[in-house]
Amino acid sequence: MNILRKIATPFVAIWRWIKETAWVQPLLIVGIIFAIIFSIPSITKGIQGLINQSDSDLAYFEDNELSMEGTRIGEWNSEVDQFFANFQDAQTSWANGDKETAKELLNQYSNGNDRFFLFFVQDNCDGCGNLKTGLEYLNDNWDTYMPATDSKGVKVPPMSFVSIVPNREFDDDTYYEEQDTTPIAVTMTSPQYLYFYDEAMSVVKNTDFYLNSGVATDDGSTVQSTLYANTEKLVDPTGLQTPTCILFDLTDANESTHIITEIFNAPDGSDKYTYATFMKNAWTYDSLFSPDYRS
Repeated sequence: MNILRKIATPFVAIWRWIKETAWVQPLLIVGIIFAIIFSIPSITKGIQGLINQSDSDLAYFEDNELSMEGTRIGEWNSEVDQFFANFQDAQTSWANGDKETAKELLNQYSNGNDRFFLFFVQDNCDGCGNLKTGLEYLNDNWDTYMPATDSKGVKVPPMSFVSIVPNREFDDDTYYEEQDTTPIAVTMTSPQYLYFYDEAMSVVKNTDFYLNSGVATDDGSTVQSTLYANTEKLVDPTGLQTPTCILFDLTDANESTHIITEIFNAPDGSDKYTYATFMKNAWTYDSLFSPDYRS
């Protein structure tokens, strides 16, 4: 205690002098005001940097965005609506053994490579930023990360994806305000989207990622329970989790009756290297995405 008292003594003396010296107090107040004023640009710059980073993260996905513009209850004519209509037809064909028709219906989304991701992403989403970081680094270092063939023996195709931005609004379209709804809420009422949702729910517990992720966390939950709950929110316009990542596989190596083969949320990890490795494993069915992981 004596040591602490000695350390504090000079500061106490300075504070007493300030209180007892009247002319110092206004100078101190003015100095504090100027310090706050001069610090505002730095604070603003920092906030703007965070906003710009969020915009940059979302911009990465926008080039491949499926637009919800024009979706209407009972009509559903947007790009997103057409995607889910094509998916329904493709899944029906696939389940009936007509894989070629299924591929033709969806090859515009896979760049002809028969495998692609659907990402639900939006701004102000840390997990979406991690996803973008991993994908960007992975594509920049493709030859380093990617084997010639995946764990199913298929030649690894170039990465391809489409995205949906669930909080997207269209200011020049008064339909949603008049109907007291949002584009994503309308999209989620379409029969084609509900078909997709039913497929996702029927698949999620059978994916290798789900089966390999039954590890309890500190709060008692598991990756499995969280993933299942998040998949259920695919029909909740206000609770939809971003990112939600869904892998569609129309390669001949997919011997299941389902086109959807994996569902997960943000890539696991703490830096660009682990994010990239996670996405590489998802694309090639390795590690947590491989049935061999459990053996």
